[in-house]
Amino acid sequence: MRAALILTLCLFSCNNTFFSSKKQNNNIIISLQKTACFGSCPEYKLDIYDNGKVLYLGTRHVEHIGEKQVFIDVMEIKSILKYAKKNNFFRMKNEYSEPISDLPTTYIRIKGKKIKDYSGAPKELKELVKIIENKVFKRIIK
Repeated sequence: MRAALILTLCLFSCNNTFFSSKKQNNNIIISLQKTACFGSCPEYKLDIYDNGKVLYLGTRHVEHIGEKQVFIDVMEIKSILKYAKKNNFFRMKNEYSEPISDLPTTYIRIKGKKIKDYSGAPKELKELVKIIENKVFKRIIK
């Protein structure tokens, strides 16, 4: 009876630890996606979690096709967030678009603010995308 009680307590404790650690790893803080065009535009999606985990899916016209999980330093995430705040990411329009056909679309989400860039986004937004790509792609290509 005593062994059953200890086993039950251990299982309950282990399950709580599992669920809490799983929950901590599910906080996506930054997402970036580029869609296809009729040419050779890179098509991929990546999610950066607050613990540094990055989930990547490359679809077409990228160096790594398929899924990959890598990690970036939390300080790199903080530098991305600092750049975004400094350059008014959270005050930018939710969508940039012009009447042009066959352009890829970039979606970027940081802390719940999502921006769709089809065409005409400010240079600060395009630079933010490059910063994120540089920090992540150097680990994916390894």
